Amino acid sequence: MDTLMIELHEHYVHAVNEAVAEDRMDRVEELSDQYLEEALQLILATA
Repeated sequence: MDTLMIELHEHYVHAVNEAVAEDRMDRVEELSDQYLEEALQLILATA
């Protein structure tokens, strides 16, 4: 799971950084919500 979680985190860090650079705070909030949901699903799937 660690590798998958790291990859998921890196994906969202990149996407959030792009959204911030574009001054898209609405997108940052959306990505944050998506990350939380996907991370929880990954944790539950591997528990």
